[in-house]
Amino acid sequence: MSQRSQEIIAQIEGEILSGKLAPGERLPSEERLCEAFGASRTVVREAIQQMRGRGLLRTTKGSGTYIAKPSLDSLNTAMEMYASLVAEAGFMELIDFRILIETECARLAAVNAGESIVKELRQVIGRMEGLKGSLAEFSKADISFHLVLAKGSGNRIYSGVLGAMERSCIEYAQKNHGDIDWYTDVVEGHREIVEAIALGLGDHAADAMRRHLVSSKRHFLDLDK
Repeated sequence: MSQRSQEIIAQIEGEILSGKLAPGERLPSEERLCEAFGASRTVVREAIQQMRGRGLLRTTKGSGTYIAKPSLDSLNTAMEMYASLVAEAGFMELIDFRILIETECARLAAVNAGESIVKELRQVIGRMEGLKGSLAEFSKADISFHLVLAKGSGNRIYSGVLGAMERSCIEYAQKNHGDIDWYTDVVEGHREIVEAIALGLGDHAADAMRRHLVSSKRHFLDLDK
């Protein structure tokens, strides 16, 4: 991407962030943008394409280019891309992020999750019990548990962001070579979280989730030694 395109992107992004350009507002035509920035059509089109890729703009054929309205899809796509490309050292930072987010997810789930979510969580735990020793399937069920819980929090942002991390979390978890005690510890950690949610004990659920994920991080750190 050319330096001039980057400058155009920076200026338009600044106007979006400042509120000068509002969601749904039509961007000036390419011709007017070329005049305003003193740039060629190629440079302007490159900038627009980059901003579309970031989810900042949307183009409607025959109508024009508009400032995109807030979309969880854009946030989730960006998170999924980052999680897919991050190196192993960065994955530890993603676990720290999960600890922060999922602790609050568990607290909210204790307030917002209905019986159907609690039932689904218990079903996942039951499935995990039967998958001890089968790392690939156990890892998928493990992540499924956390996604169901995020759904139970009632917060679409939490649920979407964690869903975007799903594939990377499974891939990393499958590098694990835990013994039967590890499988049991994971299941018991999940069970403690669910029982706190079922009883509506937000602080207990949050604490159980934090301890569960901190334990998981320590386990993965030990694998690298």
